[in-house]
Amino acid sequence: MKTTSSILIVEDEAITAQDIAELLQDEDYNIEGIAADAATALQICSKADQPPQVVICDINIKGHIKGTVLAAQLKELYQCQVIFLTAYADSKTLQTAFETDPVMYLVKPYNNTQLLVAVQMAFHKLLAAQKITNTTLLDLTDREEEVARLAAQGFTSKQIARKLAISTETVKTHRRRMLQKNNLNNFPHLIYLLNQK
Repeated sequence: MKTTSSILIVEDEAITAQDIAELLQDEDYNIEGIAADAATALQICSKADQPPQVVICDINIKGHIKGTVLAAQLKELYQCQVIFLTAYADSKTLQTAFETDPVMYLVKPYNNTQLLVAVQMAFHKLLAAQKITNTTLLDLTDREEEVARLAAQGFTSKQIARKLAISTETVKTHRRRMLQKNNLNNFPHLIYLLNQK
């Protein structure tokens, strides 16, 4: 598994793209870049040290190449997983999207939990394809496991903090400590191993 959990956002609505980036960065994901069109997305990937593992892609993007075509290209070039975002749920759009075998198809408006769960599923699929197994037991306190399981359900760090009556910074400290103790580089890997129990 690559050391970072890298994500490319392909979304031509700048505010939406920025909201997604901020949400994911708050949850310690690495945003490889934001693209409004296919050409920019391909350029970001070709210049990246590590191509993105997950692409969050709007179906209707700027330019003459649709998001579904771009997603198929990116999957072929970089073996990444794709999450589609769209305002459309008609059968033709769905059929075209499903041909690229996305992890998830989120219809706007969606909420943060739905997006975070989709991202978790994408990383789970990547790890499962690598046949990574849990050879040793994870070293987690009860509170750390509680934090990890809530994160796995799509709760943000802020939501976990409210639920457990602790500060957001404490949640982030728990997350960092879990990775350090278990010698893991990213949180999706930890959640994947936790789900193997």
